[in-house]
Amino acid sequence: MGKNFPQDLNDCNEYRGMVHWFSPVVLLKTAKKVIDSTLFGQYADRRLVHAALDSPIIADTLIEECCGGKTGVCGEKDKEAIWLDYVADLGDGFDSTYAIAYLIGQKRIQVSTNESLPRADCLVMGGDQVYPDASREEYKKRMLRPYKAAFPKTPKPDACHPKVYLIPGNHDWYDGLNLFLANFCRGRETFVGSWVASQKRSYFAIHLGQNWWIWGFDSQLGEDIDKPQADYFTTVASKMPNDAKVILCASVPTWLKADIAGDKKGQEEYYRALHYVADILLTGCAGAKIPVVISGDLHHYSRYVGKETGTQFITAGGGGAFLHPTHHLSDTISTKWPGASGDEDTLEIARNGAVAESKKAMSPAQSVSKRLALGNLWFWYKNPDFCLVLGLLYLVCGLLILAWNGYGSVGADARFLDRLVTQIWLVAPSPVFVIVAFSLFLVFFFSAEIRVDIPGWKKRASEKLQKWRLRETSSSKLRRYTAQAAERSLVLAAFLASRKLHVVTLHWIAHVLVLTVGVSSISVLAAYLTPLGIFADLVYFLLLSLGLLLLGFIGGSIWGIYLTAASWFWGR
Repeated sequence: MGKNFPQDLNDCNEYRGMVHWFSPVVLLKTAKKVIDSTLFGQYADRRLVHAALDSPIIADTLIEECCGGKTGVCGEKDKEAIWLDYVADLGDGFDSTYAIAYLIGQKRIQVSTNESLPRADCLVMGGDQVYPDASREEYKKRMLRPYKAAFPKTPKPDACHPKVYLIPGNHDWYDGLNLFLANFCRGRETFVGSWVASQKRSYFAIHLGQNWWIWGFDSQLGEDIDKPQADYFTTVASKMPNDAKVILCASVPTWLKADIAGDKKGQEEYYRALHYVADILLTGCAGAKIPVVISGDLHHYSRYVGKETGTQFITAGGGGAFLHPTHHLSDTISTKWPGASGDEDTLEIARNGAVAESKKAMSPAQSVSKRLALGNLWFWYKNPDFCLVLGLLYLVCGLLILAWNGYGSVGADARFLDRLVTQIWLVAPSPVFVIVAFSLFLVFFFSAEIRVDIPGWKKRASEKLQKWRLRETSSSKLRRYTAQAAERSLVLAAFLASRKLHVVTLHWIAHVLVLTVGVSSISVLAAYLTPLGIFADLVYFLLLSLGLLLLGFIGGSIWGIYLTAASWFWGR
């Protein structure tokens, strides 16, 4: 490697490995960043500040100066084809990020015996350029270094420098977007390897050529579009030629996230930004079409086709980060989409071939995805630090519980089994145990991300209830109150029947059983083995602490089973 690259390829600090997502340090650090960025993103939106510092939009020259002009950024008007590369979710381990960057940077790659693909005319990065959060060091070592190594900038006069355009993902936003703007939105040529970034803002509208365009929008962390961004796209749409064909580049595959969300409120939140930008285009440019919507965020590949509009909805988050499952993906998805009748369209999973039996357009294949999910059973082995922290949690909970009931000293002259049973019966009904158990349930429930399911009976009942409410008169207070009470009852019944509640409850029961039996048995055993003398209490405490810490690995095994079950059956 060149002088700008450390020579020791085994140096994990310089050539980072994959992010250890279940490391307690990473979890706490990321959680803090999420809270800070979500809170301050609402009150100190960097998009507004950056737009205010930028030059005002001049409608008559915007297309020529910022959007590639009439010819487009991809070359001649009579060019037979335009090649575009897309990558998202890329700033993870050096090896995986470099592998993808190397393929993108090659002048030509052979994909089969008789077919090869050229290097693209321009590259689009669709978000999450760095993990686990945005920092100068992480951008340098997890994103910029692999891309510089894969396709280095050379001083040769005939060197190729394709354009690169970027939008931020949620991980780019975890520092308030500061470093993303500093690295890629300078308004002048900035090299990423041999690719050249020149955009001024965290969003863009680019004419590729032959009236094909790509719009990349920045929806921040809450699927919101700020006013300067809306004004920018409105101006671009008004100046585009009629019948433009536009690829929309989003940071989140809202069609999949809305399907996972299940509830109407959650779905509306996901639809918000994408539909807003699509409406700006379709109302501002006569005859405009959206053949493709593409996004990353979920780390797999899938392609759906709108049954009515024919729009291709592509998720392509394979830039080098860990893999997300595909076996939970539905073959059909009902989604809101501008341009369809009633703004509703049905998305069907595409097929890689002309016949119905062709493989579904997704990777990994669903059978492979299920098999890979079994790897979660080794959770305790792969995440010892998480298990130790879980053991520490058991220790704190155990000490609180035992402080109420005595530290395993019951029936000192009885057999071990009798003392164990007595200790369990003393521990289980205690007020401290109830408080600890309830607190654990709340933590497990609100931290779980399991696909929401709306039972069919609930949907049918809601539809009938809605029709019944439409027939009510303004004077029918009884009917109105009855309808409201019935709606609340349906919500409660659906919650009690939800798979999230069932799965989390089983997970919680398993940990409570481990905590109860483990604390009781270890405390009794520690008391049973502790010799008499002045160091008895110290020895007892050390044995108790060691036992409960090791109990965390049993808890880690339970966590692995939980993750396997959640992923195997529901993909989350």
